[in-house]
Amino acid sequence: MSAQRILVALDGSRLAEAVLPAACSLAQHLPARLLLLHVVEREPPQSVHGEPHLATDEEAQLYLEEHAARLRSQHVEVAVHVHQRGVGDVAAAIDRHAHEFDAGLIAMCAHGRTNLRQRVMGSIAERILRGGSIPILLRTVRRADGVEFRLRNLLVPIDFGHDVDAAMAATRLVAAPYPATVTLLSVPEPGSPATRLLPSASAVAKELECDELRRRLGDLAAKLRAELPEVRTVVLDQEPAAAILETAASLPADLIVLVTDAHGGLAAWYDPSIAQRLLARPDLTLLLIKEL
Repeated sequence: MSAQRILVALDGSRLAEAVLPAACSLAQHLPARLLLLHVVEREPPQSVHGEPHLATDEEAQLYLEEHAARLRSQHVEVAVHVHQRGVGDVAAAIDRHAHEFDAGLIAMCAHGRTNLRQRVMGSIAERILRGGSIPILLRTVRRADGVEFRLRNLLVPIDFGHDVDAAMAATRLVAAPYPATVTLLSVPEPGSPATRLLPSASAVAKELECDELRRRLGDLAAKLRAELPEVRTVVLDQEPAAAILETAASLPADLIVLVTDAHGGLAAWYDPSIAQRLLARPDLTLLLIKEL
């Protein structure tokens, strides 16, 4: 994973702008260049979350330049771009621009007042991830805020049946420049053989499975400690979403790195209902990486 250029998708709303502190921080630490993008829609709504929608190319250009000026005052290299021809598929347009400008990361917010299924299954971020290959920095918000982003604790859920190398590469890239404490988390796989055994043997089999996860996480942690100052491991015998949310709250996690298969929403752990629960929780910052 490389992130020399970060594309930040903005729709003109203050809610969408909530991803800017995280994008700015990453640009300063990696370092990276930001590209602020607004895509003009073919049939734009009158408002976005109660705020006037950007109605013209000129308005969008001025809006992006105002944000760019503030970011430049923080010593961040910034460019702006307005996709002027109205499009019907915003997700496809963002993905095309990310590839056109050779972005290594797309930054955006998941926000809105639609129901959970629409939020997850129909979200622009999910559609970009499903159709493309560029990781997404996704901030879940319910209200506009300008909270400063500080990466002190990085949570990395690990499923050994999926792309561990992608998760480790992202962890090294992001954690080292801050530096951040890394916590590797794993859970016994749902429906594992231990759950199908007789009760008298089930607890023993589950503990053996947890021991094996601790061993494998320990091996990963040992490799990371050669490059990072502090790496911890956690194995929880819980269902995956609960384990992620509990660990994220206890740290607290400033960023969660999550590998997905991008077919049924966020795969990791690896059920769309888990994705719904994560995106339903406000004030999470996720780095979503599509499993190839």
